[in-house]
Amino acid sequence: MKTKIKITNTPFFEKLIEQSKSIYAKILLYFISFIEAIFFPIPVDPLLAILVLNNKQKYIELTIFCTLASVIGGLVGWLLGYVIGEEIEELLTIIPWIKDDSFNTVKTAFDEHGILIIFLGAFTPLPFKIISVTSGVFHINIVAFFVMSLIGRGLRFFLVSLIVKNFGDQGIYLLKKHTFIISSLFGIILVILYFVFV
Repeated sequence: MKTKIKITNTPFFEKLIEQSKSIYAKILLYFISFIEAIFFPIPVDPLLAILVLNNKQKYIELTIFCTLASVIGGLVGWLLGYVIGEEIEELLTIIPWIKDDSFNTVKTAFDEHGILIIFLGAFTPLPFKIISVTSGVFHINIVAFFVMSLIGRGLRFFLVSLIVKNFGDQGIYLLKKHTFIISSLFGIILVILYFVFV
């Protein structure tokens, strides 16, 4: 089954659509989900959407393993930040346009609202890789990081999967055009609820 919505013009994605039912496509999905949480710049959502579109009966399996791969990648990012945190801090202090006050402000934000920041990084368009490494740098509790990452990534990926499963090509189109807006609105609502009730 080929999608009628043109996701990208690259031969790579065209080939991926053709092979989306193969085990190799799944392995690629989980691998990209893992490295995207550490350093890879391209979001895994479009790849997840393609595989769900062509494997709707397996959308739960695809989403769960995509989520777990991303969370494990996030834990690796956390560990990197924890281990080389001091070196990162020293590097930031020698960059002229980053002042100590700015760095301390970020640290204070993590100390006071770390759980919220982790969730937003996991669910919204904020780069999860930056949140994962930074959480390690500031020694955010790893259990809290794991739990909030699991919830945030799970909600995000299941939202993608359910939209594609239920709306097919139109779901792909909706995600392509409005993912940033949809996830940002959810993020804003959650921030408001957090400060109202916490």
